[in-house]
Amino acid sequence: MRTILLNIAAAMSLLLGTTTPLPAEEKGFSCPAVPEPVTSLDYGSRYTDNSKTRSEIDEAGNAEVDNALKPVEQFINELIKMSNTAMMNGDQERANCVLDWLAAWADAGALTNLQTVNVELSVPARYSGLAMALLQAETAGGLDADKRSRVVAWLKSAAASMITFFDGDDVPGNASRNNLRAWAGLAAAAIGRLDDDKALLDWAKGSFELVTCQANPDGSLPLEMNRADKALNYQLHATGPLIVTADLLKATGYDGYAACGGKLMQIADFSLRAVDDPAIVQAINGKKQTFQTGKQDLEPFMLAWVEPLLRHHPDAGLDAYVDDLRPFSHAKLGGNLTRLGDWIARIPASNS
Repeated sequence: MRTILLNIAAAMSLLLGTTTPLPAEEKGFSCPAVPEPVTSLDYGSRYTDNSKTRSEIDEAGNAEVDNALKPVEQFINELIKMSNTAMMNGDQERANCVLDWLAAWADAGALTNLQTVNVELSVPARYSGLAMALLQAETAGGLDADKRSRVVAWLKSAAASMITFFDGDDVPGNASRNNLRAWAGLAAAAIGRLDDDKALLDWAKGSFELVTCQANPDGSLPLEMNRADKALNYQLHATGPLIVTADLLKATGYDGYAACGGKLMQIADFSLRAVDDPAIVQAINGKKQTFQTGKQDLEPFMLAWVEPLLRHHPDAGLDAYVDDLRPFSHAKLGGNLTRLGDWIARIPASNS
């Protein structure tokens, strides 16, 4: 595994976070102007209409999605950088700035006018990043109660609509049970932790088990293995939110690592073995993976979930394999997970 891991591309995708170390905090921080809220999203699929496995990229459609989401991703990435520092340094100014940014988007009704099914499917991952930014920022203390209340109400309203969608009849194909449901479960867990919303936390638990329990004995996720040459990509894409959801639900007394007969560890183990040898995925579905064919670089953010995994299940060998790739960061999983350590355990008990 070490050879493959050390060859992972260092560049991060703008749309999925950053692995670059956070810059040294400048003195005299001044909260930047709030980016223009994105209230409406309207885009189609990244995939061609005749792609039954949803693995054949439509270049025009892919560019449309990226362009529509770009300002949202930039907002979340900058927000998470500030919230990471607010939490790690007890930085009240950055914490207040995080809340000011979120309150402006909340007051504008951002990300609530969702025009297509594809938007409904992809937005939950963004909700999770927004909620985790607030969870982190408020550990610095002293946040304005009224602004916080408005933000929480906005996120909970978005979560309610998300749940209605995923529990309804409009979800296409396997999307209600695959990696997209894992991200929706993470969003529900993060938003639910803001004010101990039992209904949201229960839905997050149910979503976690819906995805996790279906894993094959070898840890592969069957719905992701059906994604042709992108199967490993989507196996990794599901593993991250499942592991962080388990962390968020731990404070509720739920042990995600014990659920489904311990399948979460099996999923993580398969994901890591497949990174080392993508041929094990090819043996399942008959397709060389994008990481084998050169269509896609395996980037560090795809393995950001290794940090919380190692806290729960220390493994000196794995720790050594990934050390040269640190810091690991993924905006929608909480940011710089190497720097933050077990940040979820630091969330005040009153919010759990």
